Amino acid sequence: MSTAGPRGLVAIFAHPDDESFGCGGTLALHAARGEPVTVVCATDGDQGGRPGEDAVDHSMDPEVRREELRCACRAMGAAEPVFLGYRDSGMEGWGAPDGALSLADPEEVVERLVEQLRRLRPATVVTFDPGGIYGHPDHVAISAHASEAFRRAATEPGGPRALYHQALPRSGAGRLRRLLEELAAATGETLPPPSQDDLRQQEAFERLSRPDEEITTVVDVGPTLDAKLAALACHGSQMRGRQWEALPRPMVEEQWRHETFVRVVPAPAPGTQETDLLT
Repeated sequence: MSTAGPRGLVAIFAHPDDESFGCGGTLALHAARGEPVTVVCATDGDQGGRPGEDAVDHSMDPEVRREELRCACRAMGAAEPVFLGYRDSGMEGWGAPDGALSLADPEEVVERLVEQLRRLRPATVVTFDPGGIYGHPDHVAISAHASEAFRRAATEPGGPRALYHQALPRSGAGRLRRLLEELAAATGETLPPPSQDDLRQQEAFERLSRPDEEITTVVDVGPTLDAKLAALACHGSQMRGRQWEALPRPMVEEQWRHETFVRVVPAPAPGTQETDLLT
């Protein structure tokens, strides 16, 4: 690893769109400051299917989602994304295909991530918290692998200095559904009933969200909220059927303006409250 000082941010996530949902505004903020920002995506998201489709073939052309992530990175001002090329494991209970991230040798994945950290030399690494927001097998796996890769790379000259886990606070679980219900009440419209996938995901959000007092870092991404929304819009295969675009701007800001993290390294003092990732 080079002895040059680390700089910028690397976000390590499982699927195309993970980066935009959880920390797209934060990535855009760092990029707007002139810092190098790179997304490392472990899978091609080929089990993405379509929202609400429980009983159909979830297989899709992986190039569709790769191109969506490239589009999102351009919207955020990030570099060309790095793909590790593992298969998407699909949701829990679907049965992971051969080559899936959740079935991969952990040591192999960790070493490949260490190689990327040596090459990119970021100051800060961001990945999912251990629960993976809602327990997706790939989210859980990449959290563990990326965190271990950080720890190994951090011991080397020029290694990364800070590790953050993107996390959902307990108070945020269910917020979008509540906002949609408020919008429907205001307009007299009727929301479609939630699918089984929606219900399972909501239960997992509530179960795996972090107590608010464990959140160390709340980033106001108002200055780059439009970049985050543009990045989300790039993920057309996953946005189909979503209603967030119909929300009035105040509701959009309530849902998306603040991104939340837990600082893992350096270990935070009790009660730490940050408004930005370490630079």
